[in-house]
Amino acid sequence: MLKKRNFVPELARLDTDELTVKYLAGEEPTTIANCQVIPMLDQPSRDVNRLLQVALQSDRVPVLKLDEGDLRLTPVDFANEVSRHLANALQGVVKADVSRLVIVYSPSWAAECRLPADAQRIRISHRQIRDLLQILYDRDTASQVRIIYGGFVFENEMVDVLRDINVDGILINK
Repeated sequence: MLKKRNFVPELARLDTDELTVKYLAGEEPTTIANCQVIPMLDQPSRDVNRLLQVALQSDRVPVLKLDEGDLRLTPVDFANEVSRHLANALQGVVKADVSRLVIVYSPSWAAECRLPADAQRIRISHRQIRDLLQILYDRDTASQVRIIYGGFVFENEMVDVLRDINVDGILINK
């Protein structure tokens, strides 16, 4: 049983239309409103791509929920999974639209098992996502995409996680 105070995000509901995010340590959380959360693990990439295209044509903020499943992948396996799923999901999406995108890395193993990812693991995962965006588009476009951690995190590690340039925020409970 974990005794330290922690934050467990509530992104399990797929009908969520707003996300509460902590961007900087010490500041109050803010809300990203009018979202459409699109889970990437549970459906084929072509369906994710279709849902993303529809969200981008609307006034909603498209949120790709990136999950590695119940098993904690090695960084190499994670990079392969991210590359495959994210590249397919973003196929045909132009640079101007990508900047509206929010990616939430929300590993099931962290939320369901209440097993925290350490700060280094979060940094590596977010760096791999940002690097892939840079390969698919360019550095400026990749830096405009908000990549938020949505897994289990201890409060005392939050500051360390938020210091990383590739982690744009942490999803927290409402």
